[in-house]
Amino acid sequence: MENWTKETYAAFRNELFSQGEEEYKKFNAKLLCSQLPVIGLRVPFLRKTAAKIAKEDGAGFLRFCGRETYEERLLYGLVAAAMPVPYADFLHYCDYYTEHLVENWAHCDVFCSSVKKKLKGHEKEFFQYIEKYLKSENPWAVRVGIILMLSHYLTPGDMEAVLERIDAIHSEHYYVRMGQAWLLATAWAKEREICREYLSHHHLDDWTFNKFIQKACESARVSAEDKKYLKSLKR
Repeated sequence: MENWTKETYAAFRNELFSQGEEEYKKFNAKLLCSQLPVIGLRVPFLRKTAAKIAKEDGAGFLRFCGRETYEERLLYGLVAAAMPVPYADFLHYCDYYTEHLVENWAHCDVFCSSVKKKLKGHEKEFFQYIEKYLKSENPWAVRVGIILMLSHYLTPGDMEAVLERIDAIHSEHYYVRMGQAWLLATAWAKEREICREYLSHHHLDDWTFNKFIQKACESARVSAEDKKYLKSLKR
């Protein structure tokens, strides 16, 4: 649809609700721990819908996109990630979504896994750009920064800088700490020696450190020998 208006968006919203699955809605509401109403739409459906909107009139859609439900907010992020706009324009949408719309782990994680094409040719500058998310007072913005690094920057060239950033985050927010632990477990599976060196001087709190060990020991990509070693470090 092109030339979005309040009326066309209202009709689109009604269509979203008509596509909701009641059983999935109940399941997903428990999983998300969201304060928002859940319609019951699966992520593949939302991605397909977002791709179509982005191709036709993404900017028009985002002007009217609602924020009252989990799915509407996620659609904002998915459309922003799929729109054929310059990198600089994408940053505006990325900032708004990160600081104002992300409200649960799925808003964060699904969006972060969807922006790879937007970063092509801008990887270094985006790495510097997202440092502001890590320093935000909004814990969900911090989580976005963490998961963006997990999704796109766990490479030999960036690993040490990523770990330095993770070490500087001190938060009591559950999903920030879980993001740190998940990133570290993934980093260990990818670059064991760099992570081992980091562990010799890290400043993680005990909960996050132990959760990292748990997540690493749950990973099929971590050897039995390494799992034994990591368990010996548990506090």
